[in-house]
Amino acid sequence: MYRSSLDVIAMAATAAGRKLARFGTGHLLFTRLDDTYEKALDAASETLSVRYAMDFRKAAQRYCALGPAANVAECMRAFYAAGVRHIVLDLLGPYELRQAQIERVAAEVLPLLTDLTGTDSPAAVQEKQAVE
Repeated sequence: MYRSSLDVIAMAATAAGRKLARFGTGHLLFTRLDDTYEKALDAASETLSVRYAMDFRKAAQRYCALGPAANVAECMRAFYAAGVRHIVLDLLGPYELRQAQIERVAAEVLPLLTDLTGTDSPAAVQEKQAVE
């Protein structure tokens, strides 16, 4: 879905006679890191259902990065593969546990994504080639 949106933007730019040598991409990703997918889904559903005053369980299943670190990293990688280069995580769950979520994401998820950072990463190489 994200990749097709970028394709639409590229087609619109071409139709307007514009060249997109660089185009910043980002996504706000609702995220809940937990021991199991089910626990993460429950916490995310509860938070989003209260926030938006409606049942968000199906939306959470479809749009959130949920579960253990490997699941969350896999979801983030899917967005990366679709062209996203900047991801903002909206960590879901009780506010009092937000700091613990931040620490846990840093300790468990980010180490699984180190190949996507730095000047030699696929993203950096692709951006450099687009500018040249």
